[in-house]
Amino acid sequence: MATHSAFDLAAPFSAEAAAAAPLHFIYQMTPLVAIATTVTGDARQYAAVSIMSGSLNLWTSMLTQVAPVSKLPYDIVLGPLTIKAGGTFTLSVPTPVASGKVQAILTIVSPTYPNGATFNATVATWNLAG
Repeated sequence: MATHSAFDLAAPFSAEAAAAAPLHFIYQMTPLVAIATTVTGDARQYAAVSIMSGSLNLWTSMLTQVAPVSKLPYDIVLGPLTIKAGGTFTLSVPTPVASGKVQAILTIVSPTYPNGATFNATVATWNLAG
């Protein structure tokens, strides 16, 4: 019986395996803060969203078709930058006619915006087929 590694070019191509492979996205908010999203599921219906500072994971949540919205439960403080509690991440599951996406709506406080500024961005987008 032959065994194949993930990097073995002699391994047969499988459309099912390629379609099920996780998708990874990085949205660089600032030089210090990134939003990392990993999309999985046979219908690309799960999204793990993390707020990162370098390799340090500051917060993570799993978004699903059943629970598509997650709120930040606490302030995230990185020196002069604060991402306020209550910010949301919303998953839209892809369909044959519409892309999937994760939308972030956050309030950012910094020396430039001491009263807070709204950050509203699509941090990941993908098609049903990947």
